[in-house]
Amino acid sequence: MVASRVACDWHRGRAHDEALRERLVSRWARRPPDVSEEHRVLAIAVAGELDSLSLLQRQMVSLRFYADLPVSTTAELLEIPEGTVKSRLHSTVAALRRRLQEKEVI
Repeated sequence: MVASRVACDWHRGRAHDEALRERLVSRWARRPPDVSEEHRVLAIAVAGELDSLSLLQRQMVSLRFYADLPVSTTAELLEIPEGTVKSRLHSTVAALRRRLQEKEVI
């Protein structure tokens, strides 16, 4: 029972990641980013910190901020309540901000 649930969660997470990747690629293809060197450095630092997050946290941050989806859509895709998405995003972003401040990136 537990093994089948873990396998289902893994496949669901993989499907979400693939769909997100496709959505991001299509957005960047339509309007290539025009960013400064400072923004590029910050983006690299944030990407490095994203690796330290759990799978669910990475999915929430990616869907909400990189794919620019509303909280309601993010909650629907991840199959969790909107309030949970909001509170977890808040705590995740606060933690990322603290880590980046400690490393003197921001």
